[in-house]
Order: sequence, then structure tokens, then C-alpha cells
Amino acid sequence: MNIHEQFKGGFTRGSGIRTEEILHDDRVTNEHVLQFLMYDANLYPCPNLSTWKPKARQAVIDFVKERVSKVNADVWVDDVQIKIYEAEK
Repeated sequence: MNIHEQFKGGFTRGSGIRTEEILHDDRVTNEHVLQFLMYDANLYPCPNLSTWKPKARQAVIDFVKERVSKVNADVWVDDVQIKIYEAEK
């Protein structure tokens, strides 16, 4: 299973009206890049993560990092890079 299949469902953070959907962007198919896009509870696109207040942005970064910790890939949420691909030696 490649990384795109593994994360195609994305993640849900929060509950109720405060739910945030962090969904895999299937337009990015590079084997070493995972791109996620943020949506609100109604699946309306959220503002780019880089524009969020630092505390809220860091909470999302920590949430995603925890879920992709075993993946060796560039990981992006909107326009913020969460993790860097480490080339095998």
C-alpha cells in the first residue's frame, strides 16, 4: 500500500460544529509528498494554515505529525510543511 492509499481518508479533528477535516489532496501523486487540505465541518475550505494564530496552527501541526510519524515523506497541510522527506542512503 502506498502512502496515498494509506492516507486517502484524511483525518478528522474535533467534534460537532468545531470539526476540522484534514483531507488528502489526491491531485498530488508524488511518492514522497503527502498534501492535505483543511476544511471546516461543512467541508468549506479553511483559510491557509499559515494565516492561523500560532497556537491554533501548532495544534494542527502536532495533530498531523502524530498521525504521519512513521511516514518518510514531505508532508504539507495547505501551505505549511509539517515534515521533510529524508532520502535513503
